Amino acid sequence: MRTLNENQKDIIGTILALSLFWLVMGYFTATQPIHIKTDKVPQIVQKHVQSTVLEKYGELITNNK
Repeated sequence: MRTLNENQKDIIGTILALSLFWLVMGYFTATQPIHIKTDKVPQIVQKHVQSTVLEKYGELITNNK
């Protein structure tokens, strides 16, 4: 059986390293969760930032326009 010279060893090492890299990258790409697809409907939570008196005053003004 013939032995490999340095150039052939370098080529095999490079191919092995690149194959391992793409194997790991493919694994992480295939197993990562997809955050874009969701069945949840975003809910808008209404915050109460003013007093009830100001809220009623605002309703009174908007209803009389």
